[in-house]
Amino acid sequence: MLASFLFLPFSSLFLQAPTPSITNATTHAAVPYASVGVQGKPIGTVADAQGHFDPQHLAAAAPTDTIVISCVGYRPYKVVAAELLRHASIELTPQAQTLAEVQVRANSWKRHRVGRDGTWGFTYYNFHLATDKSPASIPGREVGTILHVKPGSYLEDAHVYLGRRNYKNLRFRLNVRALDANDHPAASLLTQDVQFAVPDDAPGGWQHIDLKPYQVCVGDNQRVAVTIEWLAGSEIKEDATEWGRLLIPAALSATHRMVFREKSEDQWQVQPINLSLYVTVASPRG
Repeated sequence: MLASFLFLPFSSLFLQAPTPSITNATTHAAVPYASVGVQGKPIGTVADAQGHFDPQHLAAAAPTDTIVISCVGYRPYKVVAAELLRHASIELTPQAQTLAEVQVRANSWKRHRVGRDGTWGFTYYNFHLATDKSPASIPGREVGTILHVKPGSYLEDAHVYLGRRNYKNLRFRLNVRALDANDHPAASLLTQDVQFAVPDDAPGGWQHIDLKPYQVCVGDNQRVAVTIEWLAGSEIKEDATEWGRLLIPAALSATHRMVFREKSEDQWQVQPINLSLYVTVASPRG
């Protein structure tokens, strides 16, 4: 009698895989809201507050795809998709970071706003796409703007305007990145993870992120990308005909650029749009 074998598609193996956990390799504590993405593709997700992520969000990956698990302050962990199924736990190695103490004195530094501080616009960016079936599709989606800065400057705070929304339990990560040769966001300029939550009872409007404790220096860069990455949020159903929305006002622009991507390792896209997002910059005089 011939034996019979059942061969499952690779995507089905992800559906049956156990829920992996992401931990600190030194302390073994959970790494909350780490990004999980397939390199070069719009596939991925974000871990929850306990460092767990659902492998079903990677079901569209090919067996040979590279999956990158990352978080600011840690070395990225790379693994082939077929190998990830064998990992119940993934350990991220902390990167040693030293923050130099900086004294920003009024007579030696000049403060100014960089970016768009208007709240109106003929267009907007919506974190929720019409093709999304649930809020579970959104984690890892990222949008931001390219800003001109003076080398050696420090970013003291950031502001983003969140307009009409039907989400609660909102949490984002703020990223500051240098630009690569293609003018796309690249290496992070942060040494610590910057997250912020939006209170459920807060009205739509400007969200303030204090960056002073993080000592965010732009180094030799004259242009940087400041972005926010969706980490968590649950949809509020107001009407059966409504689809999710979280709007950032914007204006068409010949001189400003919006950058966005679907997931943490997806390719960046650029559009001539100016988002309602600005930072306060402390620049050296002279």
